[in-house]
Amino acid sequence: MAAFTGINHLGIVTADLDRAARTWTDRYGVGPWRIYRYDAANMAAEVDGEPVEFEMRVGLCQLANARLELIQPLDDRSPYAQSLAAHAGADHIHHVRLDVSSYDESAARLRELGAREVFHAAFQAADGAGAPPLTATYFATDDELGFTSEIVGVPERFAMPEPELVYPRS
Repeated sequence: MAAFTGINHLGIVTADLDRAARTWTDRYGVGPWRIYRYDAANMAAEVDGEPVEFEMRVGLCQLANARLELIQPLDDRSPYAQSLAAHAGADHIHHVRLDVSSYDESAARLRELGAREVFHAAFQAADGAGAPPLTATYFATDDELGFTSEIVGVPERFAMPEPELVYPRS
């Protein structure tokens, strides 16, 4: 069984999501960006198996063949804040989200291969969607693949909430 079936997005950590979205859009013509805020009210997370509460802003941009994800940590408790500190505050690729045919089977396969689960989160669906949360898990595949791998389980009827803003405004 193939652990992955495609590339979904590149996750890029930034200290300033607004600046990063403007740069991608105004200089490189990449956008629009849908921007969301996550915290304990709409996300439950674990880092290395321990519950952690943190806040972040996330910008998503759909390209023809994949997405870009900008992540701005809003405190120092997240793996994104730690990664930003390790990169002297510079924007950088943090992870690659890979598509999977089955979240459960791919997670089991990655564990069989010895990939350690380093982050796990559940994100609530839009109000009224009636769906269970989206499940996202990062695996430490850096030694073999050169990056942290993310896989996601998206339940049926899952809908993203409305973004807090879109840049550029249409």
